[in-house]
Amino acid sequence: MGSFPIDPLLNELCVRLNRAGSLILQAPPGAGKTTRVPLALMGELGEGEEIQGRILLIEPRRLAARAAAARLAAS
Repeated sequence: MGSFPIDPLLNELCVRLNRAGSLILQAPPGAGKTTRVPLALMGELGEGEEIQGRILLIEPRRLAARAAAARLAAS
């Protein structure tokens, strides 16, 4: 997987989510919200620790949501 604009922020997102208990992330298309953030929160990227709880992704299109789920499941 290539580099995404959100990559430098992944560790900070994990820290803030652990501290606050919830997090809303808004970023432009292609930033890595769908493909990088869930894996980082599950502890599968970099040095971030695994986050306990649920990850809710809101996708504007059903096809995009299914494609993202398939990509994440294959990781």
